[in-house]
Amino acid sequence: MGHPSTLSFRGTVVHGDKRGRELGFPTANISIADHAALPVDGVYACWVTFPPATEHHGATISIGDNPTFDDVTDRRVEAFIHDFDGDLYGAEVEFTVHAWLRGMFRYESLDELIEKTAADVAASRIALGCPPQLP
Repeated sequence: MGHPSTLSFRGTVVHGDKRGRELGFPTANISIADHAALPVDGVYACWVTFPPATEHHGATISIGDNPTFDDVTDRRVEAFIHDFDGDLYGAEVEFTVHAWLRGMFRYESLDELIEKTAADVAASRIALGCPPQLP
């Protein structure tokens, strides 16, 4: 990965395109002031906290330009926070990268993207030592 395992970065939750919600994986879209602080584009297993709180949650994050969607040309950070349901708009969040899962790829269909995202979340949970998601 080329980054220390203690790589952390902060950002603010902002409104996005709401595609993750439509795909079954609602994501928090994160505005990052310093993109140089981010690891290379890809999908990662991370821990997330909501400072000043110290409680942490597992998260699967995507960093990149969402190559499956032609209308996304900017680099984005999107986080699917495991076992969390709440309104985070405007909240500051801090991520600590735990494991690199894969690079960014363009998928030919939404079904293929959904299938791969489900596999990414399962891999992230395993990497973080979290229990599997119950149906």
